[in-house]
Amino acid sequence: MSHHQNKIIGLILFYCLASGLVAAAPTLQIINANNEAQLYKAVHQANQSKGATRIVLANGHYNIKQRLSFSGSHINLTSLSGDPSLVVLSGQGMKKSPSAEILIDVSGSHISLSGFTLQQSANHLIQVRAEKNADNFSLSNCVLRDSYEQLLKVSSSPSSKTFADYGNIKNCVFEYTAGVGPQYYIGGIDAHSSRNWTIVGNTFKNIASPSQHVAEHAIHFWRKSANITVLNNTIENCDRGIGFGLGDDIKNQTVGGLIANNSIFNTNTSHQFSDVGIILEASPNIDIINNKIIIDGTYPNAIEYRFAATKNVAIKDNVTNKSIVSRDGGQAELSGNQQANVFSKVKQNLEYLIERL
Repeated sequence: MSHHQNKIIGLILFYCLASGLVAAAPTLQIINANNEAQLYKAVHQANQSKGATRIVLANGHYNIKQRLSFSGSHINLTSLSGDPSLVVLSGQGMKKSPSAEILIDVSGSHISLSGFTLQQSANHLIQVRAEKNADNFSLSNCVLRDSYEQLLKVSSSPSSKTFADYGNIKNCVFEYTAGVGPQYYIGGIDAHSSRNWTIVGNTFKNIASPSQHVAEHAIHFWRKSANITVLNNTIENCDRGIGFGLGDDIKNQTVGGLIANNSIFNTNTSHQFSDVGIILEASPNIDIINNKIIIDGTYPNAIEYRFAATKNVAIKDNVTNKSIVSRDGGQAELSGNQQANVFSKVKQNLEYLIERL
């Protein structure tokens, strides 16, 4: 490209920016927070901003007594250190409460969170509101632990026509540190009305019910969700691993997606409600590829595809120690899957390493 052509292109871009035909990138303001009061003020200021805002948390423990509600756009809440163990946001306890307690409530778009720990909430640690059209949510390098209900909830309502689009959850830890949850109504990621989400490289631990009923899944997308990618996650000792859809109702299905290269291990025989590793319920157009699943409990199946609406499904190259089965008319093409006690040596090695720690 000649110098003359470059000059012409530059003049065109200048004219477009000056006339508002091309939107300039939002300006970035950075706000530092060292305590709770500064954090609340920073969130309020970010919500009012017409540009982008980065809120940077200093190392420390933040006692969250009022909900951090993100209603603006292009807001990043992060830590100065980037180390989740050094920045901890705690609610009022992993216990039933007469009022709803959410630590971070997201109704705006382009909200990103990174580099800190959330814990101890009566309800959810994070709630993303599909009913408010909260798009482009991002969570990375965070620890979510010990909430009385689901650790991360994407909510909706039956009458809502909006969605939470293009969410991304990467390299996070979801866990119950006592080795079991406080009740059965818990889960890792529980999402409604979510489209084009990616769940990549996360670890889920001990999402297990202590009594009454099976816990929710470590990862669950249902009710009007679509095009979900669940890739390279590790799920350890959770009652249920990955679920798309719920029941024989197409209103609750997830349409389209990929579940690949995940490792699902449930070797804690003290958990009473160990269930399936991966399940599709009335959810079509899904590929389940190259996952590794070991379940030590009595539940017979590693992968299930249920109900007649589950079709155009490919289940390929998975390695399990339990069965892969159709239930209630589910349809899938199976190829290259292996069912064998291939994990016995791996399990022995893991047990040896644990003993040595």
